[in-house]
Amino acid sequence: MRGTSESSPDAVDAELADVGIVTRRPALDLGPVRLAAVAASAVGHLNLYRLSTLVGGRSPARARRILQRWSTATCRRFGIEVAVHGVPPSRVCAYVANHRSYLDIAVLSAALGATFVSRADVATWRVVGPAARAVEAVFVDRDDPRGRVRAARALARRLADASVVVFPEGTTGGGRIPAPFPSGPFRLLQHVAVPVVPVTLRYSDRRAYWTDDISLATHLRCRVLAAPGLVASVHVGEPLGPHVDGRALARAAHAAVCRPIEELGELVEI
Repeated sequence: MRGTSESSPDAVDAELADVGIVTRRPALDLGPVRLAAVAASAVGHLNLYRLSTLVGGRSPARARRILQRWSTATCRRFGIEVAVHGVPPSRVCAYVANHRSYLDIAVLSAALGATFVSRADVATWRVVGPAARAVEAVFVDRDDPRGRVRAARALARRLADASVVVFPEGTTGGGRIPAPFPSGPFRLLQHVAVPVVPVTLRYSDRRAYWTDDISLATHLRCRVLAAPGLVASVHVGEPLGPHVDGRALARAAHAAVCRPIEELGELVEI
């Protein structure tokens, strides 16, 4: 056998294998590299929007387009293949969706180009907070009754010119089907002159779900990036018809969001 100074690592491994010695080199963990790339990309896209305001002024619509481009690139970096089933409306609408993970934001932004209703503390997060404000996300403090009223008014204003994704559950859930939708958001949506469109998210693996008490970074590194890629199916339903009240609209929306899961299964088969 030739000396290792004259042989590549792969050649050495092959020669050792010939005499019954199998070597194993640890796989390179690229998770931190991908996380750093996504973080740098987020800062870059946010700065791109800020620079654009110096020329074209503030524009939430432009910010949403930039967010959509970043979300599309981020899904690719995370190995998430986004498949859209159905046609998103060409006019402003309120999307109501089940909620599995923080990944839902990137997936739905890539697929729909909409803004979101978000919990209030997100506004204080580094990078994420300024980006959410730029796309005019609606922030809601669900523990404050006055905060919920302010959020409802903000949602009505936002729906005047932009589509908004609402997660009626208010938090991520790991159940096979989403928890029943509360009627509160639907009392408002019933009186806003925009279509209410059900959206169902289905992933190919439950490791996409963020329901355990672990940090976002740990979940990304140890669950999402620790195995081969994911498929995220976005099922866009038909707009819901008029209903007698918010409670009836909530039940209809819940049934429509559950339907793809009941018919196709909780997980996407790959």
